[in-house]
Amino acid sequence: MIDLNLCNRQQIQALLRLKEDGNSALVPLLEELVEAAKARLVIATDMVNIHRLQGRAEAFEDFLRAIEESPKVTNRS
Repeated sequence: MIDLNLCNRQQIQALLRLKEDGNSALVPLLEELVEAAKARLVIATDMVNIHRLQGRAEAFEDFLRAIEESPKVTNRS
C-alpha cells in the first residue's frame, strides 16, 4: 500500500494530475493491467507464478488507489 502521508507535495500533485487529466491514458492502462493479471492468476498453476501475479495486481491496485485518494491528501494540507 502506498502511504500518501509519506509523499511530498510534488508527488501528491502528480497523482492528482493523473486523476484530473481527462486525457490521461495511464489510469485505463493500469486498470487493464490489473484485469489481465487477475485473468492470468485464475489459470496459473505453479505457486511462483501465482505469487508473482498477486504482487503485480496488488501493486497496480495500490497505485490506482493512491491516484483516487490524492484529492483527500491535497485537501488536508
